[in-house]
Amino acid sequence: MFQRPARSIGKRGLSRPGRTRTAGLALAALVLLGACGGGSGGGDPAPPPPPAGTGGGTDTPVGTDGCSVEVSGGPYERTWPDMEWESRSPESQGLCPDGIDAVMDYAFRAGNDTGAVLLVRNGYIVAERYSEDREAADLATSWSVAKSLASALVGAALDDGLILNLDQRVSEFTAAWRDTDKSAITLEHLMTLRTALETVDGTELYDAEDQLQFSLDRELVGEPGERHYDYSNADVMIAGEVIRSATGMPAGAYLDQRIGATIGFSGDWWADGAGNAMTYCCLDATPRGFARFGLLFARGGEWNGTTVLSGDWMEQSTGPASEGRYRFYWWSAGSGGIGAFGLHGQIVAVYPEADLVVTRFSRYTKQGDGRSVREGDNYHGTAEPEDFDNADFLELALDSLESD
Repeated sequence: MFQRPARSIGKRGLSRPGRTRTAGLALAALVLLGACGGGSGGGDPAPPPPPAGTGGGTDTPVGTDGCSVEVSGGPYERTWPDMEWESRSPESQGLCPDGIDAVMDYAFRAGNDTGAVLLVRNGYIVAERYSEDREAADLATSWSVAKSLASALVGAALDDGLILNLDQRVSEFTAAWRDTDKSAITLEHLMTLRTALETVDGTELYDAEDQLQFSLDRELVGEPGERHYDYSNADVMIAGEVIRSATGMPAGAYLDQRIGATIGFSGDWWADGAGNAMTYCCLDATPRGFARFGLLFARGGEWNGTTVLSGDWMEQSTGPASEGRYRFYWWSAGSGGIGAFGLHGQIVAVYPEADLVVTRFSRYTKQGDGRSVREGDNYHGTAEPEDFDNADFLELALDSLESD
């Protein structure tokens, strides 16, 4: 049975890590990439993780206390979306509609500039709402949510034998580091934020014409394997080059072929002025598309009988996040969940024990001439929400679940 932990919001020291209004909360090392809502661009510091907690089991839930309607206690039939999603009422899938209303009211408060909220349980859309000027077919942008997709692509390349193991040196995939003091950096270091390369200003990275070269040119500030920071956009930019070198195709193409074709996901990954995929951010897709990616991870890397990502990679890449540590570009989402989070409150939170996916995206305007190339006046237009907290939002969603 999925058991909700005791509420910790406002009661413990770790209870306020999800505020998006102030840069640097929860992890002082997060690098804010500048004001990227309506200005000249900027980048993405992945917001701090929502509240930590522990999930429950998988037995039949028994109903939600205090709900105005009767909520099903299961058992639930799990489904897979075809090209189109099926929808079910929240109460039929063990969620209280009153709680869902609270989720929507919170997300769509005036000034929060929310574009979309979507909840999926047991493979069904149980709640979905868009701002007045957006609809299901409109694109959202990921900001740092994309990091978790980049992580999945590294895992896919490992599963495919295109990457042998995480002990391989990054210099095997990029000639720039061969025969240099950076040649000792391994993929394990890159995926776990232990390259010991200097951190750089995020706005400079986002505005660089060749963001890959900018990332590769950073100086070592310690020995590879040492941990000098908790977060690095530039490291994930290099992971994109590893994907390209290993697979022979840009990250976006490999995503479409290796994962998207199976789960029905289609995305548009921005490139810098030199043509390098901006894998630390900047993947455009519909909220329903991002929910498919969340469902893949809720189901342990399986999709309707097909193993998309191996159990070994799922355990290795998501285990640290489930335990409250940021590794392999996933955050803890509390209550045994994992999360992909991005600037200005982009959220794909996954709770495998409850078979629940919770998403929230800003109203996104693709600025410039329409090309997905970060140069000139082409940039991502999202706004910082005035009164939105990742932790509070997800706590409301979890509160709508059935419990003991």
